[in-house]
Amino acid sequence: MTDPKPAYLRITLLEDPSAPPQVAAALQGIVPEATVIRVAGETALARALDEFAPDVVLCHEPLTAFSAREALAVTQARRPETPLLIVAPAFSESTLETLKAGAADFVATANLPRLAGAIDAALKEREALRRLSHRQRQVLQMIAAGHSTRDVARRLRLSVKTVETHRAQVMKRLDIHDLASLVRFAVSVGIVSAALSR
Repeated sequence: MTDPKPAYLRITLLEDPSAPPQVAAALQGIVPEATVIRVAGETALARALDEFAPDVVLCHEPLTAFSAREALAVTQARRPETPLLIVAPAFSESTLETLKAGAADFVATANLPRLAGAIDAALKEREALRRLSHRQRQVLQMIAAGHSTRDVARRLRLSVKTVETHRAQVMKRLDIHDLASLVRFAVSVGIVSAALSR
């Protein structure tokens, strides 16, 4: 079996412009194969997700105008296969809520060497998602969030039969054979929150 980790990584680091460069500097040492771009705010993150197409998003808290939870929502909407990890001085209630909503992991700024392993684990956990097309990931995300086939078809402007075909292909490629397991998978890889799947 091949290593799912790409030969090099594209990392988007979301942080305030005034944040100390400790995370970016640490990444150069612990993940030397990575290309890192630093962004600030929702608009810049959305552009990076669309144009830079990162393998990983790191959210360096605290953020003044844009929370990790909001960053996760933007990431899930634009690149659901891309894990978001939180980097912060301490674990907080908002960190817990963001993890419940689908963030991949939390790394304390006092323990930045753990980032390499956390990134690798998040990528391996989402390896199966890379076998799906963009449209198939959309269908998976919406079905796991509780939308009916007819509703998915309406929202994506597809026929019901086309959505059913995508759903069947998703289950085949993931080797999943029932809806409950499909939902559990979607929650486990963070493309939909546990709350939405209820």
